[in-house]
Amino acid sequence: MVKERKSIEGAIEALLDVNLGVKNEERILVLGDRSEDVMEPGLAPEVGDLVKRMRRDTSLAIYPSTGRSGVEPPFEAWEAAFGSKTAQHLSEEGILERLIAKTASENDLQLAEEIARNADAVDVVIALAHHSTSHTAFRKLLTRSAGVRYASMPHFHRDMFFGSMDVDWHRLADSTRALARAVEGVDLFEVRADNGSDITVEVSGRKINADDGILTEAGSFGNLPAGEVFLAPVEGTAEGTMVIEWGPTGKLGSPLTVTLEKGRAVSVAGENPVDVKWLEGLLAAHPDNNNIAELGIGTNPGATRLDSILESEKILGTVHIAFGDNHTFGGNIVAPFHLDFVIYNASLTAVWETGGGRRVILSDGRPGW
Repeated sequence: MVKERKSIEGAIEALLDVNLGVKNEERILVLGDRSEDVMEPGLAPEVGDLVKRMRRDTSLAIYPSTGRSGVEPPFEAWEAAFGSKTAQHLSEEGILERLIAKTASENDLQLAEEIARNADAVDVVIALAHHSTSHTAFRKLLTRSAGVRYASMPHFHRDMFFGSMDVDWHRLADSTRALARAVEGVDLFEVRADNGSDITVEVSGRKINADDGILTEAGSFGNLPAGEVFLAPVEGTAEGTMVIEWGPTGKLGSPLTVTLEKGRAVSVAGENPVDVKWLEGLLAAHPDNNNIAELGIGTNPGATRLDSILESEKILGTVHIAFGDNHTFGGNIVAPFHLDFVIYNASLTAVWETGGGRRVILSDGRPGW
């Protein structure tokens, strides 16, 4: 136990120093939620306690589970992150209610950005809530308007500190950025896999994002563990068949086949009716939940877990496709939902329509950039 405790302390010290570049005078917020399954806040209290020992100005906020990734957190999270005055101001203007409901207008968003720029916000957020806050206005306003550095760590497991987090972050950053450069200006991606997946997505003009784990600049945001290049496909363009073998936290009883047409998931088929109903229910819960929101490529050589989407989407040589919200990283869809699924042993080809260039990025899961 003593050895593990020292190891965890060392891992958290590295998180603060290397990944987040935290200075002694900066304020840190550790976020957690009470899972709807077990009503416990997971690792957040323990990590918050350890961080507080290392950096005095640390606070912990635990809020009720939102139930799904991409759902806005409740008032107490906004208050802890932006400060009571700003959260109350947003609430009194009626903006916070609309932000949480995902019904905010452009005028609402502009005013929220102005208010957030003047907030007495924390400097760093370590988001250990079970359901991801990455694709929320809460996170976007913190990073883009208030300049907060934000580490999103949903579904985080203790052993990740000693696996996918125990990598040479600067080397990982170099390789991730090299991949981003290799697909610069790409117009189309083709995804194929032996499991039957066969997908094309248009991406012309979309920003290529490199999630490399170095979150030291003001407004930096990324997952930890990190290691992916990702972008939002052009809405209405994804076509083909996606075969899903693993869910976010475990292997499915049998594969699900999702048909993609005009940028949407239009049908789900599979041998297990429970799994079919589960995914159909998620995709139908909001008009934009079935949007093809993201295509990502894993770059982390230390990532191995298949039963946690936080890590599995970072496994070197994998491709992941997400449904739902993508307005926080270059898309146009706002939805209370974002869910990724990984395609293993995939082949990925980048296509540049001008000049007819093609480049194999992955061949049966083997990197080629």
